[in-house]
Amino acid sequence: MASDSKLRKYLTVYVHYNGLFAPKPLVYLNSVVVSIANVDFGGMDLKDFKLFIEKLIEGSCDNVYYCTKNEPLAEGIRRIGNDADYYEFIETGYSDEVGLTMNVYIDHENELVLDWADMEVVEDDEGHYSEPDVDDDKESQLSDDIPYEHEADGYIPSLDKTVGDEFLHRVSGISKDKNDELETDEVETNNGDDKPVYPVHNENQKWDKMVPILGMRFSNPMELKNCLTNYAVKNGYNLYYEKNDSHRLLVRCCKDSKNPSCPFRLWASWMSSERSFQIKSLVDDHNCSRVFKLGSIVTYKWIGKHFKNQLLKNPKMSIRKMKAKVSTKFNLIVSVTQCRNARRYALDEIEGSLIEHYGKVWSYGEEIMRTNPGSTVKIDVDVMPDSTTYFSKMYVCFKGVKDGWIAACRRVIGVDGCFLKGICRGQLLAAMGRDANNHIFPIAWAVVAVENKETWKWFLDLLLDDIEMGIGHGLTLISDQHKGLVEAVKERVPAAEHRQCARHIYANFKKRFKGEQYRKLFWAAAASTTQPKFEAEMNYIKTIDPLAYEHLMERDPKSWCRAFFEVDRACDAYENGISESFNSVIDLARKRPLLTMLEEIRIYAMERMYRMLLEGQSWGNLKICPSIRLKISKLKKQQRFWGVIPSGVQKYEVRIGNDGYAVDLNNNTCGCRSWQVSGIPCVHAVAAISYLNRNAEDYVAPWFHTTMFLTCYNHTINPLNGSSMWPEAPYMKPLPPQKRRLPGRPTLKRKKDQSEMESKGKRRHTISKAGSVNRCTICRERGHNRSTCPTRPADVASTSRPKNKKPKKCKKEKGKVEPIQVDPVQADPVDPVQVPAPNVEPIQADPVDPVQVPHVEPVDDPAPHVEPVQVDDPHPNVDVPAQPVATRKRIRKYSERITKIGLRRKVLKKEGSTGHNPMVLE
Repeated sequence: MASDSKLRKYLTVYVHYNGLFAPKPLVYLNSVVVSIANVDFGGMDLKDFKLFIEKLIEGSCDNVYYCTKNEPLAEGIRRIGNDADYYEFIETGYSDEVGLTMNVYIDHENELVLDWADMEVVEDDEGHYSEPDVDDDKESQLSDDIPYEHEADGYIPSLDKTVGDEFLHRVSGISKDKNDELETDEVETNNGDDKPVYPVHNENQKWDKMVPILGMRFSNPMELKNCLTNYAVKNGYNLYYEKNDSHRLLVRCCKDSKNPSCPFRLWASWMSSERSFQIKSLVDDHNCSRVFKLGSIVTYKWIGKHFKNQLLKNPKMSIRKMKAKVSTKFNLIVSVTQCRNARRYALDEIEGSLIEHYGKVWSYGEEIMRTNPGSTVKIDVDVMPDSTTYFSKMYVCFKGVKDGWIAACRRVIGVDGCFLKGICRGQLLAAMGRDANNHIFPIAWAVVAVENKETWKWFLDLLLDDIEMGIGHGLTLISDQHKGLVEAVKERVPAAEHRQCARHIYANFKKRFKGEQYRKLFWAAAASTTQPKFEAEMNYIKTIDPLAYEHLMERDPKSWCRAFFEVDRACDAYENGISESFNSVIDLARKRPLLTMLEEIRIYAMERMYRMLLEGQSWGNLKICPSIRLKISKLKKQQRFWGVIPSGVQKYEVRIGNDGYAVDLNNNTCGCRSWQVSGIPCVHAVAAISYLNRNAEDYVAPWFHTTMFLTCYNHTINPLNGSSMWPEAPYMKPLPPQKRRLPGRPTLKRKKDQSEMESKGKRRHTISKAGSVNRCTICRERGHNRSTCPTRPADVASTSRPKNKKPKKCKKEKGKVEPIQVDPVQADPVDPVQVPAPNVEPIQADPVDPVQVPHVEPVDDPAPHVEPVQVDDPHPNVDVPAQPVATRKRIRKYSERITKIGLRRKVLKKEGSTGHNPMVLE
């Protein structure tokens, strides 16, 4: 608790309750605030504090948070979850920076408040706040109710098949429980001797079970120190080292003068008979109270070892969150510096393990080539001028997979990239095919540092060589709108059909054009199988907003509308759901290190091919695959609404209302083009087939037959040996890839929301125009303003200046004085403001009438030319030429004369002149 000196003044606590936390930005809304200024919170413990708050708010307070008045809520919020947190709350309140004022917030909804705060601000190694990284997984950003055009697998894979491999999971962040059963220390038998036998310390024992025992033996002093740290943290003992070196260790309790009588004492030194560090004497009694600040016995290395696995899973864990986790897990208060050093230490340890991990990349490739001849494994490294080798990228394609795709899969491939989420940063590129049952079929995958044009060209070159498709004749690629991928396809696969995912098109479209009407019209246009239907839907969009029409037409409708798809590909998919499904399946594996992730993907693909083969064999004598049969059965229910009119041999006209389509059963075509694009009879074809009492399954394309499914999965991926048996490769072991630094200076300050600005008293008085579309005041069109209007006349001035363009300042050369314009009305040849000339007597002239100047008397001593005036200057030889009156170009306005008179008056007042001057208004 707080000391007596601190308790002389009470904290002022503002309790916010009956409100609700809301993220982005983190605020506490609609709360009731009560101020408490006469309660001794320093004399309470956590239990008493919660009882007091519950009586105050007349409700429960399971989740209590606090924040100082000087910090924004997202940056300064902390949780009071145990006695250590409450102790820190009191200490913070009595600190000089806070000023005896604290804000307490009650969470009634069990929200993830700290997670929301970490989403808004991210701390760097120095404790500064910056904008958080955004996970660019596209599948998590695309949400729409349009179903995917593929079937989900019937089983959920388990991506933890390599847990038993110690090497692969050394840096995977998965805790091993194989030693959890070793709860006790090892004890040796004396074999009949009279010598006492002392226990041996077990370093694999759980941290909260470690207790020092008299005579216990350790391999070195560090093991004993670690045991004492765990013992002190578990029980809250304030141990300290009185003597500490490589030969001896003396430990006592309560270094401060609060409890000098605590009898605990431990002495340990090396044994004379064996090489063991032993506890020679121990008094394990304590009469001290629990403390939450243990001082130097809790080192940053001890904290880093306990948080190593968590940092592997989340390398960007903030210092604040680590500090909160230490308090929650160990009931302990540590400083921000300790947490910062602990995180740096843990990441350095991980980096050392990663060097060993990446050093086996060549061995992994050799093992694949040994067990799966004919496979393709390409590893690229970056060689520095000093001969240092860094890992760059790696491509894997197994022979069994590519043989299965070539033999029995449609020539449609989805390509996509996704981010790696673990300690190994980069991106995973993958190529997905479709089997006969419309399931995903992984073909190849690669790990690269960044997704750009060059990496996609490299990936596509290797992929096309493996699947033997040349420059893409008869091939269809489906992808998102990544610019590098689009350009790479144009260069490397010019003959292929390139479809773009309609979900990504719509995701960008709805950012500008929101509304349910836009959504329905877009998907109706994308699903149109004929050009007239597509044009009709687009014209409807055009009538609503021409800009929406132009936006979609600029995205090349031939790449996302079925009306323009190539026929005979047996695939009418306009979205890349197969790639997004694969990315979600391997989501857990993407958090693992490089080789661990690749092994999990390989095992998933190998097991899946076997399971799909067993599933296909269980179908019996089915001619077509089950998912296709389900589609045909749905079409049979819909065909009864269509009328069939025979025209000739195997030719029919199918009509309903104003719609009619010509069906040719000999050529497997329909006027709606759906049959030609998908390979499956449409509802019009099914109506014509039913008119003949035939089976519609006989008209399905051979790509969907059960025999094609079995042929595809009849190929296998051969198993690999464990990491300890991988062959050594005769190449230089690569280091982990260099960290990629984005261009520009990193942002340290977080962009604050308007609500946060208002909380500090900075309130705006106009509505925000964020997200609104400008309307030009000249042509009344949207999307631009009058400054950029293409129809703006030349004589109409722009009301705005280009951004980042400042008005030019007049450049003055040193030592030169501009010529003086002599005004016939103002007979002062020298401007008193521009040219200070203290030695020149002003020319006497008649006073100027400030209202009207109809006539000015001539100057007493007119001179046709003004003599040069010598000016005190660093360059004394420069003369000031005078301009004759006859050369004057314009007559100054009355307002200009008044301005100069006013300036002259200010100059004279500043100089303290009291003499009469005709230029000063009387």
